[in-house]
Amino acid sequence: MKKLGGVIVLTLAINFLAAAGGIGYLFQSGKLDRAKISTIKELVFAPPPVSSATTQPSTQPTTKPVNSLEELLAKASGRTAGEQVEFIQRSFDAQMALLDRRQRELTDLQRQVDLAKQQMERDRIALEKGRTELTARQELAKKLETDKGFQDSLQLYNTMPGKQVKTIFMAMDDATMRQYLQSMQPRVAARIIKEFKSPDELTRIQKVMEAMRTSEQTAKGG
Repeated sequence: MKKLGGVIVLTLAINFLAAAGGIGYLFQSGKLDRAKISTIKELVFAPPPVSSATTQPSTQPTTKPVNSLEELLAKASGRTAGEQVEFIQRSFDAQMALLDRRQRELTDLQRQVDLAKQQMERDRIALEKGRTELTARQELAKKLETDKGFQDSLQLYNTMPGKQVKTIFMAMDDATMRQYLQSMQPRVAARIIKEFKSPDELTRIQKVMEAMRTSEQTAKGG
């Protein structure tokens, strides 16, 4: 096939040269002028006729696939592929930051709830303890009211000088001292309390008075 193609091309070339030589001879002999040569040229080298089929607009749909990711992203969002990837990355980072912040908020909220539960449990234990102590004091007070020895001692302490009662109280335990002071009239108790003057005496009476205040607050709260 290659040899046959070469023969055809060579034949066409020889014919072309022969025709060109003949035209040159006719021009030299005056039998052809430039106008006739131009006409022959137009006939020989005229462009191929345009087929009507080629002038018809193609009605077949374009089936060429869009295989460029960059072109597709640009058409969809007006951005290049690089800009689109950067935009997606920024959006992803923003969403992750938002999720992290919400997770921290939930963790803090859970911690606050746990602390509140712990505080409620401590308050419940303290309340139960206070109620138990109040019940014990009330029972002791009732017992002391019917205890003739306690009542006799109370009456005696109410009439004794405050300094002497203070000396007796310093020999008692805190619970017994508190019971006597709570059973006394406020004026009598204040007169005895003023006799506590030394550092050790002040420390002792302040401790007892704090226990008295706690007892009264618990009784009011109950």
